[in-house]
Amino acid sequence: MTVKRAGIYARISQDDGTALGVGRQVDDCTAEAERRGWTIVDEYVDNNVSASKTRPRPEYTRMIDDAEQGRIDAVICWDVDRLTRKPAELESFIDLADRHGLSLASVGGEIDLATPQGRLTARIKGSVARHEAEQMGRRIARKAEQTAREGLSTIGPAPFGYERREVDRNGSRLKMLTPLEPEAGWIRDAYRRLLDGDTLRQISLDMKAAGVTGKRGQQVQGAMLGHMLRRPVYAGIRTYHGERLGPGEWEALVDVDTFDRAQAILESPGRFHTRGTAPRYLLSGIAKCGHCGAAMRPKIAKSYNRAPAYTCPDCTRITRVMRPVDMVVEAVIVARLETLDLDLADVDPGEHQAAREARDALTARLDTAADEYAAGNINARQLARITETLEVELVSADRLVASTAPNPAVANVTGEGASAAWDASPLEQKRAIIRALCDVTVLPSGPGQRFKPEDVQIDWNA
Repeated sequence: MTVKRAGIYARISQDDGTALGVGRQVDDCTAEAERRGWTIVDEYVDNNVSASKTRPRPEYTRMIDDAEQGRIDAVICWDVDRLTRKPAELESFIDLADRHGLSLASVGGEIDLATPQGRLTARIKGSVARHEAEQMGRRIARKAEQTAREGLSTIGPAPFGYERREVDRNGSRLKMLTPLEPEAGWIRDAYRRLLDGDTLRQISLDMKAAGVTGKRGQQVQGAMLGHMLRRPVYAGIRTYHGERLGPGEWEALVDVDTFDRAQAILESPGRFHTRGTAPRYLLSGIAKCGHCGAAMRPKIAKSYNRAPAYTCPDCTRITRVMRPVDMVVEAVIVARLETLDLDLADVDPGEHQAAREARDALTARLDTAADEYAAGNINARQLARITETLEVELVSADRLVASTAPNPAVANVTGEGASAAWDASPLEQKRAIIRALCDVTVLPSGPGQRFKPEDVQIDWNA
């Protein structure tokens, strides 16, 4: 009998940190190799890795490579479902066995891939494993939906600002989300500063300066902070597939009104996202060329005798010294801000509050429909029709809530103190205010004519 050079493959999808599950598989496979008289060349262990997802399995890949290179000519696994749960991947393994004469054995018995019967057995086992994986996925998804509708937090890593602590709930020990300081304080502060007109970039820079890092030790960049502040969990809102289900059973870090106002800012259509180096000039990328409509960019001459200017990079027909253009725009903007009377405190009694109440009423109607179905007063078809109609209306209601919230970058610098507030505002906030209020166009002037304030056209937004 030819002695096979065997590799043991062990895998488990979820491990409790002890690696005992894969350890038992390796022990059983080792005993199987000894029974067959095969020599174990290597062990390939993918611990805490699913075989039904697209996530790479490093050890499985290494094993396949070793088989391709002829380092092993047999594989021992506990069962076929430990090897793979995807029929396409199993077919690739069968093809590999055909090309290299690779033997496959499981603790439950040998599967001769060289025969039609053996390949059929492997395929049947693989199909059954795939079916079990899909059924498990359905059960997990249904459990997640039930957990969400009960207002509980789902399993998984705690978001920044929280930790999971065991609490007693109806005699069961559950790991519930609990605020974790000082992370929670940074989240509350981020919402407050965003509503005060600060930028994500500046908030994230301050977090970096204070040594604050994410759950995995990474720096909290502006884009990452924006994604965090969009999470309903911080307002104590339970969601499932984007649908608001109501309040969760954990302590919120901010109230729902604060969260909704923050979303209005983050999802504003005119919101500008910077990447890389922050803009250094007031109108760079904001002012438009009056000849071709392209965004104007800074032109910084190497010679100290020439002042910085805005220029059109596309048609190159218009170039204007920065300082006079900036002065015109700032004077007009400040004058406009002094005439505005926006107060965030005026939001609730007005249109924004009405929009929120309308949205909450739709949510309540959805909850009532679910209760009626649970009580047997309506059937599944009726519930589906009600849900489909109300969810369409809910999307529109959410948009109205966002659109009726004022822009705090503007609201906080209006009125009598507008000039002083403008001077005290950082550059990024000034740029945000200009974008929110108007469009700036630098118009062409005749040959040899000096710059005139009329060369800057300002069109106010509604």
